[in-house]
Amino acid sequence: MQNFIPRFEVATLRPPQTRLIPKLGGLPWGFPMDMWPRCYCSMPMGLLAQLPHHGPVLDLGDARWVLHLFQCMTAGCFTWSYDGGCNAAFTLPRESLGEGLTQAPPAPTENPMHGELWITGWQEHEDAIPHDMRPAYFDVDAFSALPHILQFPHDFGCRLLTKTGGVPYWTRRAGPSGFPPAPFDYLMQIDTLIPIPGRLPDPSALGCDVYEHGANGQQMEARPVPSVAKRENAAWGAMQERERDDEYHVEFANFGSDGTAYVFIDRQTTPPRVMLFWNR
Repeated sequence: MQNFIPRFEVATLRPPQTRLIPKLGGLPWGFPMDMWPRCYCSMPMGLLAQLPHHGPVLDLGDARWVLHLFQCMTAGCFTWSYDGGCNAAFTLPRESLGEGLTQAPPAPTENPMHGELWITGWQEHEDAIPHDMRPAYFDVDAFSALPHILQFPHDFGCRLLTKTGGVPYWTRRAGPSGFPPAPFDYLMQIDTLIPIPGRLPDPSALGCDVYEHGANGQQMEARPVPSVAKRENAAWGAMQERERDDEYHVEFANFGSDGTAYVFIDRQTTPPRVMLFWNR
């Protein structure tokens, strides 16, 4: 079944944003301040993603829609549930967005930001799942009866766990659970760890702490970012295996430390309705 895998760049390594682009984290572009969602705990939520329609890669039903995902960053809030009041998912028309980055509303305590990653392209990926098996990925019993290679065609490699299209790649613990009922349909998912091509940059360049893992059980080396080099929109942390120079991974949000977020959409309404949840 066809999927689309995004290619990412770390925003702190790029020039400042000057237009609407598909991205995770950071601050939203041109977002109406009076629409900024707040958690039931009263804190302003943090932007998880701002993604314009890009058919067929990200099908929001019409080219005018821009997907917005927010999640509360207060410890203990029920961010995993699509109806718990601690996250928000919706589309806005492009014409309702202004120019420039919108700062988050003032908050009584520190209001941190999700790490900012820009999507620079998409890679088409064909997995081993036949189209006629799609219904099994939305039914607990049918999913449990599938062979392991079809339940988890990604083999839990994080390079394939952030994607659009196809069917959900469920986590091992949860399987097909917690998703909204029809007419909502699977749109995309975002993993805790995001792969970035290339060698792990210096912490002062990234604006966050970095970690290098040694081979064969060798001790991990942590390199903290100097306080003067910390960046508000930096990834929460970056890590790489010491013998590799082709890819490193960053953590930009908290989905239970090792979870995956899922986005479902109802394209039968105008604007489309969207639901966000995550599981481990």
